[in-house]
Amino acid sequence: MLCILSASMSTLSSQFHTMGSAAGSDIYGTYRSRSRGKLTGVIRLGVLFAIVVSYIICYMLPNDIIARGTSIFMGICAAAFLPAYFCALYWKRATRQGAIASLWVGTVSSAFALVFMHEKESAAIGVCKAVFGRDVLIETYPWPMLDPILFALPLSVIAMVVVSFLTVRK
Repeated sequence: MLCILSASMSTLSSQFHTMGSAAGSDIYGTYRSRSRGKLTGVIRLGVLFAIVVSYIICYMLPNDIIARGTSIFMGICAAAFLPAYFCALYWKRATRQGAIASLWVGTVSSAFALVFMHEKESAAIGVCKAVFGRDVLIETYPWPMLDPILFALPLSVIAMVVVSFLTVRK
């Protein structure tokens, strides 16, 4: 039990520090390049913000949040990054614009499907209910049961291929 607790605390610590560093160095440091050496305070605020947001999410969502959260995260990452990663390794015709289009299409379509289409996440988040008065946009089976990656990954691949063919590689 102590080993599991220790591993969990270590994982959480690294994730909070990664989120804080991303907020401080990658986001704030990019726009305030002169203050690159003075980011410790911003990184600490980023870590604190990550902890507070995680705590709020923990109490807002249902008990099976770990499995569901992992599924959501992996689905969004696959839809956003997998086509660009695969094409960067194996397709010489891929362009930067294609990768950016693929990233955006994968992220937006996955988020849309999570918020408005997939019943478990949509009902838990509540945005669709607040806007349209129902848990999902399309209530006819099998639409509420289809995982968002079934929409997002093919759309992301199509965006990568189409935009790469329409743009010039530099």
